Amino acid sequence: MRNRAGRFTVPMQTHTFFCLVAASLLWPAGALAHDTWLVPDSFRPGRGKAVRIRLVTSEAFPEGESAVAPARVAQFYVRTEAGTGKVSGHRVEGVDLVAELTAPRSGKAVVVAETLPRAFVLEPEVFNRYLHEEGLEAVIAARARRGESEAPGRERYRKIAKTVLCAGPGQALSTLPQGLWLEIVPLRELCTIKVGEAVTFQVLFEGNPLPGVRLAAGYAGVRGHGYPVWLLTDSEGKATVAFDRPGAWFVRTLHMIEAREGSGSDWESAFSTFTFEVLPNEANSNGRSAVQDVAAAMRNLLETQADAWNRGDIEGFMDGYWNSPHLTFAGSGGVTRGWAAVLERYQRRYPDRAAMGRLTFSGLEVTALGPAAALVLGRWELERAADKPAGVFTLVARKFSDGWKIVHDHTSSFAEGPQ
Repeated sequence: MRNRAGRFTVPMQTHTFFCLVAASLLWPAGALAHDTWLVPDSFRPGRGKAVRIRLVTSEAFPEGESAVAPARVAQFYVRTEAGTGKVSGHRVEGVDLVAELTAPRSGKAVVVAETLPRAFVLEPEVFNRYLHEEGLEAVIAARARRGESEAPGRERYRKIAKTVLCAGPGQALSTLPQGLWLEIVPLRELCTIKVGEAVTFQVLFEGNPLPGVRLAAGYAGVRGHGYPVWLLTDSEGKATVAFDRPGAWFVRTLHMIEAREGSGSDWESAFSTFTFEVLPNEANSNGRSAVQDVAAAMRNLLETQADAWNRGDIEGFMDGYWNSPHLTFAGSGGVTRGWAAVLERYQRRYPDRAAMGRLTFSGLEVTALGPAAALVLGRWELERAADKPAGVFTLVARKFSDGWKIVHDHTSSFAEGPQ
């Protein structure tokens, strides 16, 4: 069975001989160690809202390449201030393992997923390249001392992934160790990190600080092992990462030890990751202006709304609006006030998927009214079986503790549409 783009695996049983598959030589060393991340559809969901979260395995964060089988999940849980609960109902959708959970009504949540150990064997040359790429010099030296440098590599690995959901102020849960075999723990709350700031992370192995291990960091769009940040943990297992751009980020590490006698493997390892979102700042160190960040935030907000609409999720679409009785919506039918009233209006006018059609936004013009407010002009269009209504809109949006939200929407149509 092929796994991690080139590793060939055989189910592990004690005293079972492995078959060495020469075809693994056809795969480059850079494709050997796919990371696994937890990627929520929003790191800052509305309080008490449903959150779709993907367990992603690939070399192209945050997109998936191959799904983890549900049977391989050892544990999948969410921790909030109210306690810890199991994440159930996870399933394969395309190239990802997907689950839904509910964001806390206040505070934050840490989500954890871990796979069961899996064993594989690699041809000597491929295994040695993999060890060099991951900086596992101690393993390389140990193999040399034991005269195993030209022997196949037999490894048993697991994947451990964490992410944080920021639904509001509350306990800094991301800074609390989860008691995992190998984990990365930030020493400050991740929900408030902004561009230009830095976070010290501590790597723990079986609950103890792990010195001299490589910690990598990257952001959306990073491919392969071209991580922009490679660090070595100090004597206390700590390394500090500086963030130069907003958006989704991850930190990752890999640790390998000699396997227990009788396990059937020579080495045991774990890949551990932590994903989170870095907020924009007024003056970003990568040269992006506050205006550019506001424009990017508005486009992301509307893209998220369109995605929700196009999967038939009107409540998800409404997550982009300010959940307040002071929200205003102006359309051909007059002015509607309040989040609940606007939601009811949409549900009444678009009772099913056929009525909703497929929504697209275009021609966006974003004017920053400061670092926490924006004016957006644009065009909308619905594609339905019988017609293609379209129109224009003007939005006023504000930045709140749980992200950017539309506080006023004035939509007009050339024909009937989502207004």
